[in-house]
Amino acid sequence: MERCFQIALDLSLIKDFSKQLDSEEHISMQKMFSTSKYHGINAWDCIATCVHRIHDTSGYLKDMKLGKMEHGNAFDFFEFMNNASVIVDSVDMLADVFDVDQTNFDSRFDIFQKRGKDGNGTDKDYFEFLRSLCVVHPQNTSRHKRYQNSKFVSCPYVVWCDSLTRSFWNDADLHANAFTNENNSWGDSICIYIDEVFAYVVRRYEFLSEITKGLCRYQNDVIRSYVAKPVQPKGLEESLDAYVLRLKSEANERFGSHEDFIYDFALDLIQFTPSNAVNYAAVDRYRNALLYALELERHALNSMTHEGAENSGLDNDSGWTLFGDLWHPCPSGDFSGKYAYQLEKLHYLDGTHGPDNALWGRLQVEKMIPEFPGSVHFDELLGDHELYMLTLTALYELAVSSSGWINDAIPMDTRYRGLLDDKSNGGPNAEE
Repeated sequence: MERCFQIALDLSLIKDFSKQLDSEEHISMQKMFSTSKYHGINAWDCIATCVHRIHDTSGYLKDMKLGKMEHGNAFDFFEFMNNASVIVDSVDMLADVFDVDQTNFDSRFDIFQKRGKDGNGTDKDYFEFLRSLCVVHPQNTSRHKRYQNSKFVSCPYVVWCDSLTRSFWNDADLHANAFTNENNSWGDSICIYIDEVFAYVVRRYEFLSEITKGLCRYQNDVIRSYVAKPVQPKGLEESLDAYVLRLKSEANERFGSHEDFIYDFALDLIQFTPSNAVNYAAVDRYRNALLYALELERHALNSMTHEGAENSGLDNDSGWTLFGDLWHPCPSGDFSGKYAYQLEKLHYLDGTHGPDNALWGRLQVEKMIPEFPGSVHFDELLGDHELYMLTLTALYELAVSSSGWINDAIPMDTRYRGLLDDKSNGGPNAEE
């Protein structure tokens, strides 16, 4: 009767590592090789490869059932050894990338207890010998001298031991022959115990917990280095344009380029002048609100986090920021539901989608104009860009006159709001 063997791997370890990696992804992407032959090369592609391989392969091995003989060999064991080696090598690579010392770990020999002819062999050495002999170089295993009794050994087959042969092979689970290329020689009998192989693979895989600590150390060191170099406020001689560009550059370095478009929009709004003077005041309020949010972004850059209202501008756990919300202000309540499609197509007017889409965007804006506040005036002959900017201004005016995230975050101050009536409630500086 065939026996069935399955390895037990805690899949949460690779998930925890991935979660930590993603928590500071931009910082993780900057990691360079520092201790290997690849010194100075960016390691992100290699990190991502290792994580994917470990994640997928650990799940595959966990579901794999071993113990079946096919075509005269233990082919399932061969497949296991090859895929287990992917995990072992990937864990080793991650340890190298994140400077986690494995010296003591690699010197252990308590699982296989095979020291070899020189008495210095380790579990790592013996596992590599088994894989070479059984799977990788069965016809010419020559790089593991301490476990070879000739210049090279050959392995014609590996078989699962059954109830009849197990006792003959010292109760081993698998048996392999290592032919020594001598006349009339049976060679060496290699007895393999699957629980030892499993134990070694599990130990190497579980070293991920130490590598996760190394990843945290790296991320925290980078964060501390940025916190130690605060982003300065706008200089007296510095233009607003230059200030926004400086913050954009700092954001690229510290958080990545995913918010470039918001900084670009901030520059656009700073430089925008309505053709009709009646719109100056509303545009100024919108501009002032965005500059207010920009200062919160500077605080976030100095804190190296968007968590907390002092960094995001929003007193909730949405993961959004006031700076991002003001790019396309979205009034809460019935308006957003009624005009969801129109709001979605508003970006067709931003100058990057061609004339046909821009025309469609204009048609959608026309449907919203009747509900826009009177503080923003729309002329029929407005160009696409001005229509786009005034529509965003009108949406901002609506957002600060109705309940919602933006209204809650914007101070009760005429620099940011029109008439401070009962509709504007809940701002951070509102009086009781």
